[in-house]
Amino acid sequence: MIDQSTRSAQPSSDLLPSELLQLRDLVQSQPAGVRAELEPLLDDVLEHALFRGRILSVARDALERLRLDLNMALFDLDATRREREALRDLLGERN
Repeated sequence: MIDQSTRSAQPSSDLLPSELLQLRDLVQSQPAGVRAELEPLLDDVLEHALFRGRILSVARDALERLRLDLNMALFDLDATRREREALRDLLGERN
């Protein structure tokens, strides 16, 4: 079972919206009874926010890779067309 103190460990602040960080600080400043009631809910919210951030990061990386692959494919297609036209011109001159 996860100890509550380890569960509410500070997640990476770089990946969380500032509003959630402010909410976390506000909850941590509350009396123990209120904090005990709110921290599990806040931990779930922070976990979901981190998960969404990671998913968005993976999606951005995949999209960037797709753009790069598309640009390389377009470059290859253009080079192939130029080579085909040069070969046609060369064969046309021979006939």
